[in-house]
Amino acid sequence: MDELIDALKDFNFEISEKLLSGEWELIFSNVELFRSSPFFLAIEKALNDEFKSNLFFKLHQLQVGSFGISTIGRIAQKIDFDKKEFISTFDTTIFGLTTIPILGWFKLFPTFGGRVITLASDLVLRNNLLDMNLQKTKVSKVDGLNKIPLFSELLMDRWYPVKEVWNKLPWNKESPNCQVSIVYLDDEMRIMQDMYGSIFIYIRPSISLLNSNSISND
Repeated sequence: MDELIDALKDFNFEISEKLLSGEWELIFSNVELFRSSPFFLAIEKALNDEFKSNLFFKLHQLQVGSFGISTIGRIAQKIDFDKKEFISTFDTTIFGLTTIPILGWFKLFPTFGGRVITLASDLVLRNNLLDMNLQKTKVSKVDGLNKIPLFSELLMDRWYPVKEVWNKLPWNKESPNCQVSIVYLDDEMRIMQDMYGSIFIYIRPSISLLNSNSISND
């Protein structure tokens, strides 16, 4: 994969807001998939240390993925330069793999889930860099999955002001910001790198993955 990426870097290709705009689906990454979100990209930048970042994300993956408690589903992004917004979503299921093998794969818990939506604003294209500021996040319902009991009534389908909370924490010296670089771009594929060179490959989805109501900035 690294050789392929290096070869693509030698191609002459156009980078424009028009080609970047619209909806994309993540199909490959050489690191944890959730790291494609501006939320985690901002954390990576704030830590400002590759070793600490990798350790933090691996511990997070271990925490949420232990015993099949939580798994990551489809990941989508929508880029809108008119609104200067970058929306990132990933579907997550809880208790999707909680079974008892001895009893014939009996399901221990029902499967719940939701869609984690993160909004970044002030989106700017600078040469081959996308620059944005993390704003807020929420969890919305995914068709076909049960809402999480109790949690859904109290916490789902409402925006949480991540930037406001972030700026109030004494150890954060700057507002949550992140950049990703464009390695390759055409009508159907987009390859990005984070600040330490981790790869994220996106394609245009055959069907829309994003519900306009769930990602509305209202």
